[in-house]
Amino acid sequence: MSSERGTVGQRYFAGIYPRIMNRVEAGGHGRLRARHLSRARGRTLDLGTGNGYSVPHYPVEVTDLTMVEPNPGLRDQLQAVVGKIRAERWEILDGDAYRLPFEDGSFDTVAASLLFCSLDDPDLALAEVHRVLRPGGTFLFHEHVRGQGVPGFVHDLITPVQRRLGDGCRPNRDFLATLERSPLAAVEIEEHSGAGGLLPLVVGRASGRHDGR
Repeated sequence: MSSERGTVGQRYFAGIYPRIMNRVEAGGHGRLRARHLSRARGRTLDLGTGNGYSVPHYPVEVTDLTMVEPNPGLRDQLQAVVGKIRAERWEILDGDAYRLPFEDGSFDTVAASLLFCSLDDPDLALAEVHRVLRPGGTFLFHEHVRGQGVPGFVHDLITPVQRRLGDGCRPNRDFLATLERSPLAAVEIEEHSGAGGLLPLVVGRASGRHDGR
């Protein structure tokens, strides 16, 4: 069932997401996010902006900020943080990562935070990221991934339920493998074992490949 307010699943997720993430952000995630996004420059696309945890961390070097968020409930919450945007120009758009309504090479920076776990076709999304990045542009990623050992087994076990309750979130998604087969090449990768290894993260940046892939 869907409406202008989104599906039942979208509304449920928009309700619980801030309750979970407020504690995560205060526990150090916000500092990691701020350091990571300090590299954004110029015209910037934020994919899956959610309710705006990344928004206050974009530096003044970001001149234009375009935020794409498909969940209506999260877009409503995003309005509460627009006063913290430092870019000269900004806009919030409904849409998804598979068919971005922008010309090739439109952005200096594309950023995604905790997004790719929820996408049905992450390969197509990364191809779109590559398409809309200008030559020499930067893709900033910040994603949670499948753990190793026991945490990985737990992630596999809970993924079917989490996918239904978490607006498509798959805790066992292997983002780095998706990145490796994409038209983008990782320039830098940091691995973080958050929450005692239960929420491992990969944080880094990538650019277009030079080998024609």
